[in-house]
This record gives sequence, C-alpha cells and structure tokens, in this order.
Amino acid sequence: MSKEFQEAYNKQFIYEGNYDEFMESLKQLKESRKKLNVPLIVLSAGKKAHYSEESQELWNEMQKEILQISSKSELVIAENSAHYIQNDEPDVVIDAKKIN
Repeated sequence: MSKEFQEAYNKQFIYEGNYDEFMESLKQLKESRKKLNVPLIVLSAGKKAHYSEESQELWNEMQKEILQISSKSELVIAENSAHYIQNDEPDVVIDAKKIN
C-alpha cells in the first residue's frame, strides 16, 4: 500500500488500535489456520472516490481473503456505498442478514 493510503488508513484506528496491531491480528488468524463454521458476510464499500481503479481492485481482493475465515462466508459489495454502508445503502445491510 502506498504511504499515503497507509497514513489515511492509520487515522481510522484512533480509538481501536493502530495499523501494526491490526496487521498482527490478521497474521495470527492466518497462522492459526482455524476455520470457523459460522455465517460470515463481508460487506464492502464499492464506491471509494479516493481509490484508483487498481486500488479498488486490490481492496476487493483483500476483502475476499477475509472470506477464508469461515466455511460459510459470502462477500457483498455495496456498489453505491462509501465506507458507511449502513447510511448509504441500509437495505444492503438488512438484506445481508437474510443471506445465510
């Protein structure tokens, strides 16, 4: 990821943690190789104005990797939403509950 993207990404973890802690958590999960057997729906924003087309494709690939956490997973891309899907397309969130 570009330095600019990493800086923007890091800013969102003011209250939750930081980028390094997040990446360490993902690493630990991958190393555990444990797969959950619970429904997992990954909702991903499809409209990120600050992303290039290449960055958006990379983001979508990273979202798909999350699906490996569970044997019952599905990716839903909210095409008309930015980060706050629940505000931009609340029906996508509501309908996602109905998938599994």
